[in-house]
Amino acid sequence: MTEPTTPSNLPEAFADLEAYFPEWCPSTERARAGKRVSTDIAVLREFHARLAPRLEDIIRYLNTFPNDPQALPAQAQHLYWLAQMVMEASVPVDLQWNSSDIEDVFPLERMTFIAGATEGSAR
Repeated sequence: MTEPTTPSNLPEAFADLEAYFPEWCPSTERARAGKRVSTDIAVLREFHARLAPRLEDIIRYLNTFPNDPQALPAQAQHLYWLAQMVMEASVPVDLQWNSSDIEDVFPLERMTFIAGATEGSAR
């Protein structure tokens, strides 16, 4: 008798990253920013160190789909969100901050995130 398999949330080529789903796959910019500022910098550094080397492979994979994140199949969309979280974590990691957020900045809860905004759009 075979063991029942659980469906994967990420494409097969990225099965080694499955442990990062769903904690590190927020689907909105606000949720990613919130995850970054609420996560200890040591944890962000560890996450970034583990996933940043995979970004080129992730981008190469995502480039096999049309350039519309909303139209991605579920597994690819989860991978896309994971890659976005890596980029969010890269700010404090690459800038060598001592924490995942900096003091004396405009509070995250007061920021407005505009869904679907593009460069050059007036709002």
